[in-house]
Amino acid sequence: MNKWIAVALLGLAVSGVVQAGPSIGLLAQCEETLLFMDRKGFEVSVSPSIGLCVGTVEGVLKTMRALNHQLPKRMQTCFPTREITNAEAVRVVVKYMRESEMEDVDDAMLAMFAIQEAYLCN
Repeated sequence: MNKWIAVALLGLAVSGVVQAGPSIGLLAQCEETLLFMDRKGFEVSVSPSIGLCVGTVEGVLKTMRALNHQLPKRMQTCFPTREITNAEAVRVVVKYMRESEMEDVDDAMLAMFAIQEAYLCN
């Protein structure tokens, strides 16, 4: 029985990798999230892409905040004293990714670069 569960899980994992493509990356997920956030009312259906986008961006943001003080001064991000909302962080990431010419860079790294650039130290 355990063998069949392992085979099924492996099949799910492989099928996700096969279907992944450029239109399913963080930029596409977060663009869909922006469409959802900008609509008023409840006629918009919620898709898993929204959770993937917000989860990734929020995870990167919280990790950066937690580790920021351990970095050398020249590498630190100067976060505002106020809370950065998920909506603000998603917009920062989408803007950066649309304008970025970086290729073959992990989505989480691009999100980190976006947040770091948005809150540069003077």
